[in-house]
Amino acid sequence: MTAVLAVFGGIIAFGLMMVLSSIFNGYVLSVLWGWFIVPTFGAPNLGIVPAIGVAMVVSYLTHQTHNCKKEEKNFKEIVAEGAARAVVNPSLALFFGCIVHLFM
Repeated sequence: MTAVLAVFGGIIAFGLMMVLSSIFNGYVLSVLWGWFIVPTFGAPNLGIVPAIGVAMVVSYLTHQTHNCKKEEKNFKEIVAEGAARAVVNPSLALFFGCIVHLFM
């Protein structure tokens, strides 16, 4: 029974992580779009909801898998690694984008 609850909790956490990650990616894309694309190309601003969709399309089209090194990971490690990537990647993009934006 406890194992079933742990798996169910992991699935809920994974789903919540996907939703929050999508929102954060959309926010970061909309900010970077406003900083670089709007002034450079005169494009309209991109709201968070359309940015989520654009980020999903780009992610779908450019998804890469890394099969160089096979490691046995349990479910918790996979979720923790995914959560870290979901926060770190857009945060780094926003951080370095902010630095570049200061020079514009």
